[in-house]
Amino acid sequence: MADLQKAASGALEAVEGGTLVSIESEDEGRWEVHVVETDGTEQQMDVDAETGDVVSGPTTEEDEAEDKAELQALVKGAELTYEEAAAKAASAVPGGRITELSLDREGGKVVWEADVMAADGTKHEVKVDAKEGTVQKNGATS
Repeated sequence: MADLQKAASGALEAVEGGTLVSIESEDEGRWEVHVVETDGTEQQMDVDAETGDVVSGPTTEEDEAEDKAELQALVKGAELTYEEAAAKAASAVPGGRITELSLDREGGKVVWEADVMAADGTKHEVKVDAKEGTVQKNGATS
């Protein structure tokens, strides 16, 4: 999880005052990271997994006003930080590695959705209630 944290820290340094809403492991030791500014503007960047250096971006996403409002609502509805959510998701699959973590809405609730790769290569989908911190682990997926 150290590479996720390095990448997230690098992205958050690049967008001062922003909130991480999505981080996904990419090929070649990079993470694609999305950070939302306080006004709902979404910034996307690629970050080196080892160093935490931004290697591409940040690039402003061309979102409509309603998309920005939804991003602001997601951020406002999340009491758990990405770090807290990542720790809970990782503990749901002991020895697993988070390959994706994103803030979303499901059934009227704000949740952190995580893909966690188990040591045996099995992918698990884990959802963490972004307000309560409760964890729901779905069965393994292919």
